[in-house]
Amino acid sequence: MKKISVLVLLITALIFAACGDLDKAKHLKAIAQMEKSLDSMDIVLKENRLDTLAGIQIAANSLISRIKTYYSSDTIDVELGKKMDQFKRIMRAIKPKKGRLQNGNRDTTVIVMADRSIGNGFSVVHTGVKEERLTLSVLKKDIENGNGRRDKYAEYIKFEQDKVHQLQVLLKAYIEHKNVTIKEFNEIYAELNAFSLELMKRKKS
Repeated sequence: MKKISVLVLLITALIFAACGDLDKAKHLKAIAQMEKSLDSMDIVLKENRLDTLAGIQIAANSLISRIKTYYSSDTIDVELGKKMDQFKRIMRAIKPKKGRLQNGNRDTTVIVMADRSIGNGFSVVHTGVKEERLTLSVLKKDIENGNGRRDKYAEYIKFEQDKVHQLQVLLKAYIEHKNVTIKEFNEIYAELNAFSLELMKRKKS
């Protein structure tokens, strides 16, 4: 009878060990998939990084300075005023606001955009990907070594999957916002720049 009981316990232990190994493999596979998603996001971010922010700001300041210097009129040009307001709005969308940083809560999957500028959008996604990579590295080691609450591993995996998904959503929003804003900038800049250069030419001639 004792031999049967020991045998039953041994079989039960082997079954639990096998199930544990299966869960471990499943969790590690999920982490590998998330790491692959982060690698893809890194590539897309690099392809969509706006490295000309400083150049755009210099060009915009020069344009505005020329108009202020060379434009004079006895009447209010409503159309020009609208275009200048549009141009300034676009510049606010390009340049990040000073002192506004990512406001993320580590206890939730929500990652907050501090402002809707292109520069901040890139920073939020870039920082989020970097931090998520570190988090997954720690979780992976815990699962490999069986550390912490094993019964919570599935919950931890789901939590991180939600964060990775949100980063993907934010990346898509950043790219769409960047493309639309830069297109609008190029269009209004070309028009106002030609106008400002013409004003300067008239004043100097």
